[in-house]
Amino acid sequence: MRDHIQPIARHPRLWLRISILLIAVVGCVLVLISYLNYSNYRKSYIDLNYSRYLIVAKDLRQTIVSGMNIGIKPLENNRLLPEIRELLRREGGVRYIGVLGETGEVFGQGALPAGVADEWRRRLADTGAEADWHSADADTFQVGIPFVNNFNIKTGAVVIGYARAPIDGAADAMLRKLALDTVAALACLAVVTLGAVYLLTRNFSRELAAANASIDAIAGGVPTAAVPGHFLGEEVARDINQFGALSQRVVDDIAQLEQELAAGPGSRP
Repeated sequence: MRDHIQPIARHPRLWLRISILLIAVVGCVLVLISYLNYSNYRKSYIDLNYSRYLIVAKDLRQTIVSGMNIGIKPLENNRLLPEIRELLRREGGVRYIGVLGETGEVFGQGALPAGVADEWRRRLADTGAEADWHSADADTFQVGIPFVNNFNIKTGAVVIGYARAPIDGAADAMLRKLALDTVAALACLAVVTLGAVYLLTRNFSRELAAANASIDAIAGGVPTAAVPGHFLGEEVARDINQFGALSQRVVDDIAQLEQELAAGPGSRP
């Protein structure tokens, strides 16, 4: 029976197990909060850049519409291309600015993608006159807005493509910062938790280990002193002592029975 008893003292200490559990729970919460902060930051940063370039596209649309109101087509508008070149010079993140004209032609400045006329016409058809579209590929975000003629009919669109790498880089930098802050917070949490739990549970752990050792000794048939009444509360101490006394009587009775059996039937009174 003794071989099957594993005292608490042989296992990781109680304060250490409690500390690890608390650190794991709070650590999971910190990681989740950090991830949510990163996701919110990334979304907000993407939306901020989208709004910025949407305003630029609306300014260009105003130039186009003003020309169309007096009968000047976008491709013939002498103000449009200089304004586009100035925006490319001023806005470092813009990769290209394109205009989808009334007859389906595409013109503009910058690294215009090849074969986008069909895609832009499809997006123009699916987008309301006062709405806009937003898309992305491996290295570019794109914002497009339609423009209308004097009869309020969609006739073309202004499309701005801006670099994705700076935006992803800023989001990745925030992710690294949040990761480092989380690790630092977890390290501080581990130190504080280990110390606090040890101080709060050291007396209880000591009493629990002593009570366990007493039960272990009783189960092994070794006489042991009574557990003090303040150990784990009076009721628990009383139960342990009663168990010890009962176990000792059983052991004594068994030992006496073994002696009588060894002496033979004639030895009984």
